Amino acid sequence: MREYYRYKFHVRPNIFNPILYGGRLFQQFAVDTYIKIESSRLDFIWNHQKEIRADLYQGLLDSIHAGQDRGDAVGKQTVLSSSFIGGPRDKMRRYLDAMALVRKYGKPDIFLTMTCNPNWEEITNELEVGQTPQDRPDLVFRVFRAKLEEMKKELLEKHMLGKVKAYTYVVEFQKRGLPHAHFLLIMTGKYKLTCPEQYDRLISAELPNKQKYPELYKMVIKHMMHGPCGTLNRNCACTKNRKSCKNYYPRPFNATTIQGKDSYPLYRRRDDGHNEIVRGHKLDNRWVVPYNPYLLQMFNCHINVEVCSSIKAVKYLYKYIYKGHDRASVCVNGTSEKEDIDEIRQYRDARWVTPPEALWRIYGFELSKTNPPVMQLQLHLPNMHMVSYHGKKEITEVINREGVEKSMLTAYFEANKIHEKARSILYRNFPEHYTWQTQGKFWQQRKRKTLYQVGRIVSAHPAEGERYYLRVLLNHVKGTTCYEDLRTVDGQILPSFREAAERRGLIEADNTLDDCLTEAELFRMPSLLRRLFATILVFCEPHDIRALWNNHIEAMSEDYRRNCKNAKMVEQMVLINIREMLQSMGKDIRSFPLPEINEQNDTKDNTPREITEEANIEVDPEDMELPKHLNDEQKAAYNEILTAIDRDEGGLFFVDGPGGTGKTFLYRALLATVRGQGKIALATATSGVAASIMPGGRTAHSRFKIPLRIDDGAICSFTKQSGTAKLLQTASLIIWDEASMTKRQAIEALDKSMRDIMDIPNLPFGGKTVVFGGDFRQVLPVVRKGTRSQIVDASLRRSELWNCMRHMKLVRNMRAQNDPWFAEYLLRIGNGSEETNDKGEIRLPKNICIPRTMDDSGLDRLIDSVYQMNSACLEDPNYITSRAILSTRNDCVDRINLKMIERFQGEEMVYHSFDSVEDDPHNYYPPEFLNTLTPNGLPPHMLKLKINCPIILLRNIDPANGLCNGTRLVVRGFQKNAIDAEIVLGQHYGTRVFLPRIPLCPSDDEMFPFRFKRKQFPVRLSFAMTINKAQGQTIPNVGIYLPEPVFSHGQLYVALSRATTTKNIKILTAENDDEDEDNKHDNKIEPSEKNKKRKKKEDKKRHVR
Repeated sequence: MREYYRYKFHVRPNIFNPILYGGRLFQQFAVDTYIKIESSRLDFIWNHQKEIRADLYQGLLDSIHAGQDRGDAVGKQTVLSSSFIGGPRDKMRRYLDAMALVRKYGKPDIFLTMTCNPNWEEITNELEVGQTPQDRPDLVFRVFRAKLEEMKKELLEKHMLGKVKAYTYVVEFQKRGLPHAHFLLIMTGKYKLTCPEQYDRLISAELPNKQKYPELYKMVIKHMMHGPCGTLNRNCACTKNRKSCKNYYPRPFNATTIQGKDSYPLYRRRDDGHNEIVRGHKLDNRWVVPYNPYLLQMFNCHINVEVCSSIKAVKYLYKYIYKGHDRASVCVNGTSEKEDIDEIRQYRDARWVTPPEALWRIYGFELSKTNPPVMQLQLHLPNMHMVSYHGKKEITEVINREGVEKSMLTAYFEANKIHEKARSILYRNFPEHYTWQTQGKFWQQRKRKTLYQVGRIVSAHPAEGERYYLRVLLNHVKGTTCYEDLRTVDGQILPSFREAAERRGLIEADNTLDDCLTEAELFRMPSLLRRLFATILVFCEPHDIRALWNNHIEAMSEDYRRNCKNAKMVEQMVLINIREMLQSMGKDIRSFPLPEINEQNDTKDNTPREITEEANIEVDPEDMELPKHLNDEQKAAYNEILTAIDRDEGGLFFVDGPGGTGKTFLYRALLATVRGQGKIALATATSGVAASIMPGGRTAHSRFKIPLRIDDGAICSFTKQSGTAKLLQTASLIIWDEASMTKRQAIEALDKSMRDIMDIPNLPFGGKTVVFGGDFRQVLPVVRKGTRSQIVDASLRRSELWNCMRHMKLVRNMRAQNDPWFAEYLLRIGNGSEETNDKGEIRLPKNICIPRTMDDSGLDRLIDSVYQMNSACLEDPNYITSRAILSTRNDCVDRINLKMIERFQGEEMVYHSFDSVEDDPHNYYPPEFLNTLTPNGLPPHMLKLKINCPIILLRNIDPANGLCNGTRLVVRGFQKNAIDAEIVLGQHYGTRVFLPRIPLCPSDDEMFPFRFKRKQFPVRLSFAMTINKAQGQTIPNVGIYLPEPVFSHGQLYVALSRATTTKNIKILTAENDDEDEDNKHDNKIEPSEKNKKRKKKEDKKRHVR
């Protein structure tokens, strides 16, 4: 039927076709024709439900509904198979295919929408006299498809927007009939868009220059102006029944492009006075829809180009899968009534088909495409795969047929038996290396590596039980040769896939927290066990706290029972100790269902916990001797600050000095002197690493309760009656190190709060003595995808408080005093006075550079130069903490850490996180996709550890006892649910701690379209760390890995200035196109005035030439 109507609708020269001259009748005929074709297919499906349902329940199709394999849970069910284009299973399958690409290649970078222009010349030139484009839907859809193919050539072959690694697109039809296409492009690493400057090179949201680009100007006015809507036109579709435009037009003016708070940037829209009359109203840059000038001028139609960098766009592409397909399949109240589910009727009801869509489908053109192609891999329990046979065949004949027992999954098991290479490949990655042969039902190794295919195991919902847990195992376990291998853990064959997944740590067991405490009991450290119990109460969301208490009170009280035989008294002692630990974590024991503490046993006074903790900080005798060893610059600052404290006159000070000039040395001397006088001195820093170096150091955010998301006008989140407020009122000195890398809004928030609690609104910080320290040559505040002006605006120097500070400069480099040339070299880089070439690159000394290579051998040499892999060195915590490899990006750091842990000797443990999305009952985000996400500040899904390996803490767990974000530790032991670690840096050096898995959520800056939760140990390996994380500490032996130029102010300076001498520093930089040149690298430091003038003169000469 389809071929017949294609023939009838075809245009033939010199042959009159009355159908094409029917106007509205042609439109009606086209729609009726497609409905007939579709209805015949739907009728076939209706009459063959037994076959379709059998196919579905064998586990070969994606599961749309939770628990749909339970036939007794629903009444009569009529389903649409995934082969029916546009049905619910088809859309779910395509959505999951798109998510498979995101899992493999990362989040999309560009979201492009192309809409048909009915006035294209190719359409209007073919119209007969008196015809309009809507009279010829055949021309409209044919020309749009031709333009779409040309667009694909521009994007995918000519790489107009950059080289595309993977893409997916879908064609949709508006209610008014015009087709449009949505593209999602995932770019290769080199072409990924990471900053506003790159956005501006591809995308414009402004009216172009009318005199310079007259044709482009006309097209922008015609195709890319939104509205007018809102108050200018209440009848506009985007404003109907609303107070304002649902698309947020008019957008605000912006002098520069900035990263917005949602998925899309706020593009540059300058208030330049340009406007144009559009549909009777004056519209300016605020009404321009973002576009690419080249593509707009080439295709002359509405082409919206957006930087998305979010998986939210994938969800948008297949938005219709969320509507109505599963509304009757979930029974919540347990009623015995059974409802009929008729997906065919649901699909037909209120179906809207336009003439271009009808013709598009009649001609069988693609409605969507994903590339690389995605192969759906079968998933079924043992002996439950699909078997196709003729209805009249004898059952015994079917069972005995050759190959009837084979499926993709069983053939995967067989391939693992035969091919050694196959045993190192996960089932989902098999199509990348092997091709599926349908004739013989076996996997054959790929001969042509240029062909590529992504695998995806068909989905399963957790409510499906064993099939879901089988899928979890297949996503993590390699080299299995049968189902029993998947159920075998530590040599024991377990009865179910669920138990095997639990035992492997791939899913969270119901008794995980109980097991965590039980495992920790093996170390026989009751005090650490009590602290672990307190940590679990605060961070791990336990369901049955009283059961945990009853099960482990005996082990937690073992040390108390040695000296006291009274069980009640022992219990009270344990409760009081746990209360103190909870208080140090900012919690009250009364908020947990634990036994009450008797008043007669309670020796607690009314002094706030915060004051008690600070008063109990012991002053190291060696620190009391530090004032004697201060140099002249340090001594002058020390005396001036102490004078302000002694006279109680207050004041703000800023200690400014390059890295290595002894700022931390000065802080320690001040802290020891003030504390030695019995006064309270608070030591804080912007980063956890810098805070851990100072005695009693805390991160400023945790000490002052500064909100994580902070804007102008914010205040700290403590009340005037709180312990924190009383501590600040009592403190004689407050030190805030690395203030140069914190946002000024955080410092201003503390200022506002302290003026309030001190009741002195006219003096900065309520008249307290506050010492800030930092170096503006180093890394400035992090503004996610911010411009240079935004980063500068966020710095302390742009605050009104800056002019209230007394500035003290430290110049003499104490860290590199044995290498004066290195100290001068660092200062030149920091000041921007080091000679640069035309590209702004500096020349690195040859003796610190490792030769570049095309493979990993250069990185291996860098690792060898920093770490010696012998057991004597690796067991020494001082050796581990005295060296590190620094890099700019987290992915580079993760790569080095993985290399290092593979080389590291010792017993290994691999911990998998438990990832979930809150409010996702339909399982739209597959677990294997969530596993690939590693947001900033969260541990990886797969955490590989070995005894004595270095780790860094990622959360403030117990800052008062040394467990704050940035604390460096060494692993001393581990169980499946607990890690035994030792603090190896700072005041709490040598302290042993137990760490449990805790639920972690990324910051709002990650802009996920869902609430992501990862339950994992809050640590990362720290053989390597980011340059930003290392700021503030001395690292005697440094390796620097720069596969690409530094991208932020001060990064190169910070990396180099961590070391003490050129002998202890090695750098591996990106490969340079000019192999004859020495190692060069971007500096990203504002050049000095001298260099600016020189460069200006050179530019002028080049211009004259």
